[in-house]
Amino acid sequence: MIKTLIIGGGAAGLYASSLIPDAVILEGNGECGRKLLLTGGGRCNYTHSGSIEDLLTHYHGSLPFIRKVLYSHTNEDIIDRMRSLGIIPSDENGKIFPKGGNAGDILRVLTKHKPRIIREKAIGIETDGNHFSIKTKTGIIEAEHVILTTGGMAYPQTGSDGSGYHLAAMLGHSITAPRPALSALALQPSMKEAEGITAHIAIKKGKKRCEGDAVITARGISGPAAENFSYLMNGKEEISIEFCNVDINALRKDKGAMLLKNAVPVPPRLVTALLENTAEKKIANLSAQEARKAEETLRNCRFIASPIAASAMSTAGGVKTVEINPATMESKLVPGLYFAGDIIDVDADCGGYSLTWAFATAYTAFLSLSAL
Repeated sequence: MIKTLIIGGGAAGLYASSLIPDAVILEGNGECGRKLLLTGGGRCNYTHSGSIEDLLTHYHGSLPFIRKVLYSHTNEDIIDRMRSLGIIPSDENGKIFPKGGNAGDILRVLTKHKPRIIREKAIGIETDGNHFSIKTKTGIIEAEHVILTTGGMAYPQTGSDGSGYHLAAMLGHSITAPRPALSALALQPSMKEAEGITAHIAIKKGKKRCEGDAVITARGISGPAAENFSYLMNGKEEISIEFCNVDINALRKDKGAMLLKNAVPVPPRLVTALLENTAEKKIANLSAQEARKAEETLRNCRFIASPIAASAMSTAGGVKTVEINPATMESKLVPGLYFAGDIIDVDADCGGYSLTWAFATAYTAFLSLSAL
C-alpha cells in the first residue's frame, strides 16, 4: 500500500514529491517535467516578484480561493525554497528565472531526491472511503492518499492530455469545460511576410485589451500579448491590433522625405506586410486617403483570430474550486483526495504565474498531508 500517490509528474507533482520524499509518482508520459522544460522559452520563469495582491490581478478564477492558496505559500516562499535547493534567483522585470537561465536546473533540484516513479498511465480510480484503487493497463495500485497533478489539456505531447479531468469526474467531481489559455493566436489574414519579427502591440476587442510583445508567425502571433489575450477569447472572434498610434500628417514636416515604412515606430518589414505598396512611398507623396488608411491600419488593424490549442501552455477550466478546500487542497467530496496545479479551474497570465500556482497548491497539499 502506497501512503501518498501523486498522479502526474509535472511541475506541481514534482514540487509535491520534493516535499514528500516517500511519495510515489505515477507518470504515464515516460518522463517527468517535459512541460516544465519548455516554460519561459526553456529558461523557466518559476515565479514573479511583487505583492500577493499584485499577483492576484494576473489570475482568473475564484479570487478568494486563489488568495487563500497564494498566501499559504507565497512567491517569496517559492524563491526561498528554490534557493535552499540551490537555485539562485535572477529578476528580469519581475520574472524570476534561475540564474543560469536553464529550466533543466529546476527539474534537477526537484528530482535530486530521486523520487520513485511508476511509468504507467492511470486509466481509472475508485475509493472505498479508506483507500484508493488506481487502475493502469497492467494492474491496480493501492494508495491511502492521492494528489491529482495531471495538468490540464495544454501541450498534450508533454502529458497534459486532460485525462485528470476524467479521473476527477470518476470520483464525483464537476469539471468546468476546458479551453486553451496562454496560447498563440491564428490570424486571418496572416502576416507571414513578417514572420519572425517581434513588435510591441495592443490586442483589443470591445473593452478587452492586452498590451505586450508579440512575435509574428506564419499563422498569426505568439508571445505574451497573444497568450494573455487568448484567455479572454471564446473560440474564433474578430479582434483589432494596434501596432502604433501614429499621425502621418504630423510626420510630413520633419520626415516627409522618408519612406513610410522607415518613419513609423514599427519594424519596416511588418509595415510592408500590413500596408503593402503604401509602405514603400515617401510620406510627402501620400494622398490624404492613403494617409488615413495607413493610420487606421496601424492603429486598428482587424483580424479574425482563434487560439491555437496545440500551442497552449495552460488550460482555462478544470475541477471546480467550490469542491476543493483552499486551506488544504483536499476534495470536499472525497476524503484523502487532493488537487494541485492546472487541473484546478484556475489559470493565469504568462510571466511565472502558472508555476507559482502549481507550486503553491502543491505546498498546501503537502502541509495538509504532513499534519496527518
